[in-house]
Amino acid sequence: MKITYRPLVATAFLVFLFTFATEASGQMAAIAAIDEPEAAIGGSAAEAGGGRQVSSKTGKSAAGSKKPSSTKTTTPKPKPKPKPIATYSGIVLGDKYTFLNNEVISAEKPYYTRAAKARGAKGLVQVEVLVSTDGSVLSAKARTGNKELWPEAERAAYASTFNRPTSNGRPARAIGFLVYRFGPAEGEE
Repeated sequence: MKITYRPLVATAFLVFLFTFATEASGQMAAIAAIDEPEAAIGGSAAEAGGGRQVSSKTGKSAAGSKKPSSTKTTTPKPKPKPKPIATYSGIVLGDKYTFLNNEVISAEKPYYTRAAKARGAKGLVQVEVLVSTDGSVLSAKARTGNKELWPEAERAAYASTFNRPTSNGRPARAIGFLVYRFGPAEGEE
């Protein structure tokens, strides 16, 4: 039995070229962050455009009801706790240099917080992930970019879902990284 490594080397080289070209070109494959919602910052219901104006003297709303309507505020989701990684003796695809943005089925977008914007934190953040056989993320660890953006990028990575990794029709795990972009892409400023 003779094993040929040419296809493996060629595949690894193509993955490297694709990853380099994707990062070097206009960052089109990065998952863009969205602005933090107004209500998450603690703004009042009137500031957020909802709710009724309430008189501070009478406690009644302008519409005449005795109690002001309660408003629902949305806050950023807390970072999920990592799932315990049990011993796994199956196949693991990829490595820490494998670009996985194209394998995402459901990408949770990170919030670009007002605090991060105010401090000028922006740019790309790479998050190394371990994907389970069912497509969920077992671990996520940011490794490049502004450290102030890392917690939100990791939270988004944990909430993302991937295509189920398989090797020759058998379930497998996968290792790689996701790229998130905070702020405008280069040249769009």
